Amino acid sequence: MQQLNSSNSSLTSPVLTESLIASSVLAVCFILGVPGNIAVMVRLAGWLKGGSFTPRLMLSLAISDLLTLLFLPVWIWALLYGWVFGLFLCKLLSYLVYLSLYCSMLCVMLMSVQRYIQVLHPQKWNKLGSKGRKILLSGMWMLSGVLSSYSLIQRTLSLDKEGHLQCRLHYHNDVERVATLIWEIMIFVVSFPTLTYFYFQLYRGVHNSAFFSSSLMTKLVTRIVACFFIFWVPFQISNIVLIIAVLLENDNLLKSAEAGSNITGALTFINSCVNPFLYAFSARALRQHTNETENT
Repeated sequence: MQQLNSSNSSLTSPVLTESLIASSVLAVCFILGVPGNIAVMVRLAGWLKGGSFTPRLMLSLAISDLLTLLFLPVWIWALLYGWVFGLFLCKLLSYLVYLSLYCSMLCVMLMSVQRYIQVLHPQKWNKLGSKGRKILLSGMWMLSGVLSSYSLIQRTLSLDKEGHLQCRLHYHNDVERVATLIWEIMIFVVSFPTLTYFYFQLYRGVHNSAFFSSSLMTKLVTRIVACFFIFWVPFQISNIVLIIAVLLENDNLLKSAEAGSNITGALTFINSCVNPFLYAFSARALRQHTNETENT
């Protein structure tokens, strides 16, 4: 009864500005990202017959990005009118979002490592074999599932200051909150330098080869790294501000940081929206090279 009353009153309650901004960003991501990722999946599906690893990795990226974006209408509704879908869906959809976001990050990392080894150390890559590549892909999804498991425990239903029932993180104490934020920051701190390092080493190693002589490929690599950095840095800055606010016990700073985290969190979804367009060009540029260098 409390949930029903909360949901009914939320339909007439004023919507916060940050919720409007975040929901608008999510709506654009859904409209552009879902058909974009589906189109990439259809395009890549025809390239899997030979068993090439690069199209399979990009397909995993498209699937993870699609999972990230597919349930955005539910979160948009929750931002505007409150959560009316129950505790089970709260935990399940939160877990799927975290899983797909972590998988997307790991996909980009693995792609940089894979291309580095494949191009500069092809014998080592060939030794991995078809079975080893399948283990890499399945291991990436399993690791994503493990990394995102804390969302099942921490996500719960509670009323916000506007009286809306929300599906959000609940921390038992400040130590747990700070530890969770530090964990999310560390994942980014590990991901971005790894991505940058292997692409930089790849560019240096084959700068004069046909593989990287194309200005399109050089620009593509730069865009992949730049997009990952641009759309994730605001969220990590918001996490740092949250940590500072909790440690200083500054309620005003904490409220501002929490409001900003809705917006910066929405920006991370843009990366999943942009990825299909970047990797569609990547797939086109790498198709001939992949067929020549990878084992089938």
